Formats: sequence, structure tokens, C-alpha cells
Amino acid sequence: MFAMIMALNLFAQHADRKPLPSADRAKNTVDRISQTVTFTKQQKANITTIYAKFYEDVRAQQAFRDASKLDPLEKTRDAKVGKVLNNPKLYKQYQDVVKEMKAQFQERQKRKP
Repeated sequence: MFAMIMALNLFAQHADRKPLPSADRAKNTVDRISQTVTFTKQQKANITTIYAKFYEDVRAQQAFRDASKLDPLEKTRDAKVGKVLNNPKLYKQYQDVVKEMKAQFQERQKRKP
């Protein structure tokens, strides 16, 4: 009985949770990437803007769980980031971090009920 009450309480907490605004989500993502990849202040600002637009597009197209919609959005985002970085070595580091973050996200999604 106690476990059931705890589960209902947990569900209620998550049901009230609203998604982060795109700008906040972008900032959090770029902050996480920048723990591994070194950006200039201008690069970080530009990449944050790119990610905010990406998250807005994902929501607008409801592409969150649809790879046929999400993949082109990710390719466009990453091409824009590549232009901002303008450095193949730095871009490769960026790609590696994003790939790892995506794998971690997908693993967490598998564990959700």
C-alpha cells in the first residue's frame, strides 16, 4: 500500500511538470556540451541560439519521437553549428559529445515505463 501511494505521489509530481522553454533548454544543452568542448563567448551565444531554434522546431513539428522528422532537424542544426565553429577538430569534438548525449538520452527513454 505504501509503495502504491509513493508511486501515485511521484506520478502526480511529474504530471504537473511543464517542459522547459526552448531558450532555457538550449542554454542547458550548450552548457553541458561546453564542459567538454571549448567555445568562445560568441560561439557559445550563437550555438545557444541555434539550439533554441532547433528545440522550437522539434516542438512545432512534434518530432520528439519521430526519427523521420527529427533527423533532418538535427542535421540542419549540426550544419549550422559547424559553420559557427569553423574548425574541423572542434566540430568533431562537438559531434562526439552530441552523439554521447543522444545515446544517454535514448538509454533513459528505454528505462521509462
